[in-house]
Amino acid sequence: MKKNILFTLALTIGALTVSAQNQNKDAKLEALLDRAFDKEQARVFKGRDKNRDGKMTLADFKALYGEGGAKRWIPVFQKHCGGDNVLSVKEFTAVRRDIHLGGGGNGERKPSLKSRLRTSRYGKMFRTYDKSSDGKVTKVEWDRMFEGGPNAARTAQFKGGDKNSDGSLDIIEFFETFLAPPRRER
Repeated sequence: MKKNILFTLALTIGALTVSAQNQNKDAKLEALLDRAFDKEQARVFKGRDKNRDGKMTLADFKALYGEGGAKRWIPVFQKHCGGDNVLSVKEFTAVRRDIHLGGGGNGERKPSLKSRLRTSRYGKMFRTYDKSSDGKVTKVEWDRMFEGGPNAARTAQFKGGDKNSDGSLDIIEFFETFLAPPRRER
């Protein structure tokens, strides 16, 4: 009887530990996806800021979304633009977050982590690198993605990203590798 109770207790504790680890991994992945989203929005903003003044006007916003899309999202634009009626990069990112990740008063649910991984640029990159679809990018898979084969910088990038030294990058290590600032900025 005591053995059964102790065994059941050990199984329960083990299951709770695994559950907590998965929640921690999901939270870390969610934070990395948020960083990737912010980086992507800054890139989009920079591409749309033709005069390089660091501001997006309503006309620029309409050009981005088209006339019909802009009409739908003007309330979100106005919510974030403040009194100057233009968006900074930070405000633009907040608008895009409301539009694409839920919020904005449109009643839509926030996309699931699985959905975000499926549709995000970095999630697609991970699947492209992970040829075997085993959830890890091995050194061989990494090297195949670069024309002319691996070079010293790419090899160092892979080794630097492989935090647990298992010879492969899981999705969190992969995201951290690509979201890290370039070496000259560190």
